[in-house]
Amino acid sequence: MLAFSEYRRSSPSLSEIRPGMGASRSAVRRLEDCCEEVGIKMTDLRRILLHGILEAGPRATAVEIWKTLGKMMEDGHAPSQGSIQRNLNLFVERGILRRDVTPDRQWLYSVAPERKAALAITFVEAGTGRKIACNAPEVATVLRRVAAEHGLAVQAAAITVTPSAGHDLEAR
Repeated sequence: MLAFSEYRRSSPSLSEIRPGMGASRSAVRRLEDCCEEVGIKMTDLRRILLHGILEAGPRATAVEIWKTLGKMMEDGHAPSQGSIQRNLNLFVERGILRRDVTPDRQWLYSVAPERKAALAITFVEAGTGRKIACNAPEVATVLRRVAAEHGLAVQAAAITVTPSAGHDLEAR
């Protein structure tokens, strides 16, 4: 019978990446920003996984990413394949990575192309139907996070609004 340790292995840290083996810090930072935008909490494991994904290159399998991480880590112990697969699934679900499936059923992972289009958010006044453009990046970030939690992506949003009570009192 196999014996398993009672304790989980501690998650790897960025300091365990061998010098010169990690991906470019700016490329990793861009992916981290994308992750935060769609509501993915950044952990040490996910940061290291982003390094491994970028180092493995486009159209890499989960096993290739795991082997790349094994070469990158100082002690040679990459995160478990299960942890890697769970996080790859999360990255695909939230639009950070793209997964292509080959005819022989291999899953190949690549960084998803960046969204070029800005999110169009419009406030529509309930009484008059007047449309007001909303250019607040915070609103766009909140809408993207909420949509991503449900496996969706927001392309445009119209929010129906009414005049505030304070505004009505001032008008009188």
